[in-house]
Amino acid sequence: MISIRTAEIVVSLEPARGGKITSLLHRPTGREWLKSSAAPMEGPVDAEVLFDDGDMCGWDELMPTVAPCRYPDSDIELADHGELWRQAWTVTTSDATSVTTVVHDEVLGYRLERTLRVVGSVLSITYRVTSEADVVRFLLWAAHPLFAHRPGTRVVLNGVDVGDHAVDGPIGVWPDEGVCLDDFALGQSQKLFARLTSESASASLVDADGVQLTMRWRRSDASYLGIWLDNCSLSRHPVVALEPTNAGDDALDVALTAPGLGAPWCLAPGGSRGWRVDIELGGTAGLLPGESRQYQ
Repeated sequence: MISIRTAEIVVSLEPARGGKITSLLHRPTGREWLKSSAAPMEGPVDAEVLFDDGDMCGWDELMPTVAPCRYPDSDIELADHGELWRQAWTVTTSDATSVTTVVHDEVLGYRLERTLRVVGSVLSITYRVTSEADVVRFLLWAAHPLFAHRPGTRVVLNGVDVGDHAVDGPIGVWPDEGVCLDDFALGQSQKLFARLTSESASASLVDADGVQLTMRWRRSDASYLGIWLDNCSLSRHPVVALEPTNAGDDALDVALTAPGLGAPWCLAPGGSRGWRVDIELGGTAGLLPGESRQYQ
């Protein structure tokens, strides 16, 4: 395990476990935002283990798909929740406040580099994916943090419109004051896709006592937000997943062919693309819960 820290936050990760971020701790309040594992996590996940039967904790990176599907115009079968979460990642640089890891996907031929850096109360995650294939490749990316829900915690969106992208479930229209998982019956869950309506968007979890986590990213980097609300349906504990993504569907093949579902990235041989997500813990003086500030 590797940890980076400031006086306000501690971030831990397990490079050998798919680069999983295992802890996102706000030190002043003691709030652990990620769902933790009750068992030690050592080495990569066995090839036979399905994602929903695995750790179900922490923060994974999903690429090149979330739902299993066949890569378009090929015989390549893409695994459930992608290829990266079950591989060992390599640490390339590390110090007290930052760590960079890299992983190679041999199925489609690309390299993902991710840097975690903490400054004050903010974790900044920067990514770069580079094609190592000799043909054009399409890639769907989604962050997959499983945030631990507390009674009264609300999900508040800013610059993000759920609109008519909700599927069947308890939520039909997203209320302005946000959604609370307490309104879900035990064993109930729902997945929604929301479209970003402004270049700088945010999604927040706001506890009943006002402690909050806010994610910020650019629409030009990821034009959708996947929202997974789970009151012990698949997860062992109530969790909320806020998933910035470049597609409005979990399957790469569907996102590429259905109109209006975003645009999975297209990489030419040797091409690359970078993007960033910031996570702020504890809130910011002068901002309302979920309010977006100028994204730098």
